[in-house]
Amino acid sequence: MKKSTAAISINFAGTDYRLITRVRAVLIVLLAVLLCTAGGLIMLTRTYGAKRAAVEKGIQELLTSQQKLQSVVAERQRIVQNLTTMSALLEAKGFSWTRFLSALEEVFPSGVALARLEFNPRERNVVLEGKAASPEALSGLMIRLERSPSFKNPLLKRQSMEKGILSFHVGVIYQEPPAAGAPSGAAQRKDQ
Repeated sequence: MKKSTAAISINFAGTDYRLITRVRAVLIVLLAVLLCTAGGLIMLTRTYGAKRAAVEKGIQELLTSQQKLQSVVAERQRIVQNLTTMSALLEAKGFSWTRFLSALEEVFPSGVALARLEFNPRERNVVLEGKAASPEALSGLMIRLERSPSFKNPLLKRQSMEKGILSFHVGVIYQEPPAAGAPSGAAQRKDQ
């Protein structure tokens, strides 16, 4: 008889290759998902980068337009200031300093000296500061200002006596001189 030799096989590797194959497949799928996600993130980053560049370009354009607007606004303010100055010059050109000073001279009595004169041509406000030799001289100035057709609303704002000299501060409004043919302030004073 033939002896048959039976082979005995012993498997010492207790490894389940099916499980390893499944884990490998899951890892490959996860790797594919991660690669797709990374690709998507790279695309989003590029998209956001492009949008950021567009926003920065828009901001730069806004800054440029703001600078242009500031220069236009500055130019407009300069033009308005020039127009205001020209308007004041036109008003001043129509104003006769000779008539104003002559009317002022008519109302000043003897014994009163003018030290300072302020005049606002737009509002026609006049401020007179000076010295009077006596209270009667100052009273004469106030009466003449009230009676003068060239001045209205005289107001003695301040007076003080120092070493026998009376200092005064008077505010009054200058009016246009009366029309031709109307009696002047000097003629009215003579009649009274």
